[in-house]
Amino acid sequence: MKPIYKMSGTYLGFISNGFLFSRDGDYLGWIDGQYVWDAAGRFRGQLREGKYIIFNPFLVQPLPKQPRAKPVVPALPNPPPNIPPVAPPTGWVAGF
Repeated sequence: MKPIYKMSGTYLGFISNGFLFSRDGDYLGWIDGQYVWDAAGRFRGQLREGKYIIFNPFLVQPLPKQPRAKPVVPALPNPPPNIPPVAPPTGWVAGF
């Protein structure tokens, strides 16, 4: 399981078997390469540094995808501590 953080440094959740879950185990979406899709199939951004999800609203976005079946929620990991905040690159915003 790989932890994912908001740009503010707050622990958002984790990736398990290509699926993104909140810190409480709620299904948020899936990862397809470096791209992130929410549970409804909407593009939410891309992974940055393997631990953030960022979105550039000025780029042409991929078309929505067919939502995937909700996966079985894995055992919740112990939440890691929050990390220092980082600024997104110019023109980019947090994806979640």
